[in-house]
Amino acid sequence: MSSLEYRNPMRNQFGTIDCEINHPEFGWIPFTAGPDDSEELGRLLSDEIEAAHADPDSSVSVDKYIAPPSTPDQVKTEANRRIVAICPEWKQRNLIAQATRLNRKPIADWTADEADQVAAGDAIWAQVEHIRAKSDEIEAMDPIPADITDDKLWA
Repeated sequence: MSSLEYRNPMRNQFGTIDCEINHPEFGWIPFTAGPDDSEELGRLLSDEIEAAHADPDSSVSVDKYIAPPSTPDQVKTEANRRIVAICPEWKQRNLIAQATRLNRKPIADWTADEADQVAAGDAIWAQVEHIRAKSDEIEAMDPIPADITDDKLWA
């Protein structure tokens, strides 16, 4: 058993327990305890809190971790990650340059290779547009799901 008072135990996203301990010198301070803690105090306090939580006569409750909802900026960041994975920024610049160059040329004068390049670029941009549309849909959700990396959201 530890000799420290603790309060407000709550499980975090890593499965360990965040709480406050009453430090003999500094008063109430944040502390994280876990069964695999490198410090003995962290292991002892984790065991103590888990035992108290399991005891039906104890008032100690350790709430499950609930991930907070994602933000629109996080959705945009995930959309950007997906877009760059499909079409890195250097390739985006090359496609824009190619489109600018070919825009000056009548379509009838395009070579077969140029037409194939345009078709390939159009296929890439269709994927980018799909990601952007899904990003808009996800951003409009209330609440926005916590795990915005889930491929099902982007399908």
